[in-house]
Amino acid sequence: MAGLLRASEEGLKIIDMVRRNLGWNKTEDAWCVAALVSTATLKRFWAKIEIRRENFINICKAVEIENWEYIAEGYKIKKTEPLLAAAIADIALDSETDRTFPLPENLPPVRNWVQRTKEIDILKTTIVNSDITAISIVGLPGIGKTSLVSQLIRQLHTEKTPFTCAAWQSLQSATGKAPPFDRTIDSLLFTLSNGDITAAVNAQNDYFKKTENLLKILREKPCLLVFDRADTLLKTGDAKAAGYFAEDSAEYAWLFKQLLETEHQSKIIFTSRESLAELPSTVTREIQLNGLDRDAAVALLQSFNLTANPEELAEMCDRYSGHPKALQLVAALIRDDTEFQGNVGIFLHQRDWLLIRDIERAIDEMIARLGDGEQTCLSRISVYQTSEYPLSFAGISAQMPEVSNYELKENIIQALKRRQLLYYDRHLKSYKLHPLVREKGEYLLSQNHENLRTAHSQAYNYYISIPLKPKSEWQEIEDIKPLIRAHYHASQTQDLDAANAIISEVYEHLRQWNCAELVCANLPLPLLTEVKNISLSEAGKMPTPQEI
Repeated sequence: MAGLLRASEEGLKIIDMVRRNLGWNKTEDAWCVAALVSTATLKRFWAKIEIRRENFINICKAVEIENWEYIAEGYKIKKTEPLLAAAIADIALDSETDRTFPLPENLPPVRNWVQRTKEIDILKTTIVNSDITAISIVGLPGIGKTSLVSQLIRQLHTEKTPFTCAAWQSLQSATGKAPPFDRTIDSLLFTLSNGDITAAVNAQNDYFKKTENLLKILREKPCLLVFDRADTLLKTGDAKAAGYFAEDSAEYAWLFKQLLETEHQSKIIFTSRESLAELPSTVTREIQLNGLDRDAAVALLQSFNLTANPEELAEMCDRYSGHPKALQLVAALIRDDTEFQGNVGIFLHQRDWLLIRDIERAIDEMIARLGDGEQTCLSRISVYQTSEYPLSFAGISAQMPEVSNYELKENIIQALKRRQLLYYDRHLKSYKLHPLVREKGEYLLSQNHENLRTAHSQAYNYYISIPLKPKSEWQEIEDIKPLIRAHYHASQTQDLDAANAIISEVYEHLRQWNCAELVCANLPLPLLTEVKNISLSEAGKMPTPQEI
């Protein structure tokens, strides 16, 4: 019939390419609205069934193809038509060298992005050029996991990669629990099938069948799946269960097991505040995301147009260990609060604490997931100043005399590490607490004066027991660092006898060093005050506490 048209095979390829670049599925509602056609008409178009000429033209123009003749069956392609020739050339490229995918509609925005070039490169290499099936990106809340993966997908979208489609699934909800499994997998099937598999089609299928359908798609074409905030699926309140899926997340656990243990050509990325201990390590790589490096952190602060010299910006970055969310919140506070008027120096002078309310809320969420043993251990070891002396297992054990070393190492410490609250620095061979976590632990401990005193007393006993070189070989501050730490903790417990005993032992040796050396060694102020009469002929007068 003269008033009817249908699409050609090559025409559908052009339409499909344009549709994917727009991020639309084949029966997109917005497409129907723009073309003034029904979903049924759009389906007939894709099936190469004749439809009214007016509808055919509108369907093409809705995706900005003005020359609808290129799409209609019977149109002969001419080499002199550059638009069509370019489109056909793009389609004709080998699929292995011309891959692209539309960005997921629910892809989170990336704001205040700073270059994490190293992390992006590691992710690209792992996800594209290795046999690893999945990456699990773990770290503290606000450390930048979601932004990093969102930026990664945006970059992959502009590059030649193996992926033909991508899906983003957030497992976060207002209740703090993951959304129902059916909602998640129905969304995945709809997205990855370009709208062909709807929730209505899935209604009669159980989670086994839905998982099977998803795997079929992942085998047919290379997809990139992201599960954001996978920690919402994990158990809480039990150190032994840290990193394991909760009983009410069994369907998700089954899905992840099948995704990782079944052969297909797709890749999966998880983000989580906790390690996902049940994921098979043979096909999964865990990447711990830390704070920004000094240059990136300074650049982030400078984007807020604050008044500060380089030293003040560096101090801010170091205080927060480059934590991007904390730096953004504090920078906004300094910029907007009339008390600071954008001046970083005023803020640093007035605040000797790190946690402002918005930052503390996120840390509280993690603390709430701990069992009693984990919280006790975390709060007690917060009395250690790990920037001054490495924290060993012996130091942690000294704070937990009521539990066996096995229970401490295999359950409590393991759980704190999996929950990203305690780190092990393999270069320094010591444990570390993030400054935000340490401050929260100190606050929890300070709520009970007797517990605080006991923790400092146990820290004193630990340091005083560390073997030292013979006195005749003491040449530098490091040789007596354990005694300096012991003095600090004795002072905190107001054990004057213990503190004075240490002063008597180290006094003569401290006299050998000038004031600048003592200040650089970060001696505790009480100890520095005790030795204020040291001869300082080369260094001048003893510094005031403000100068220190």
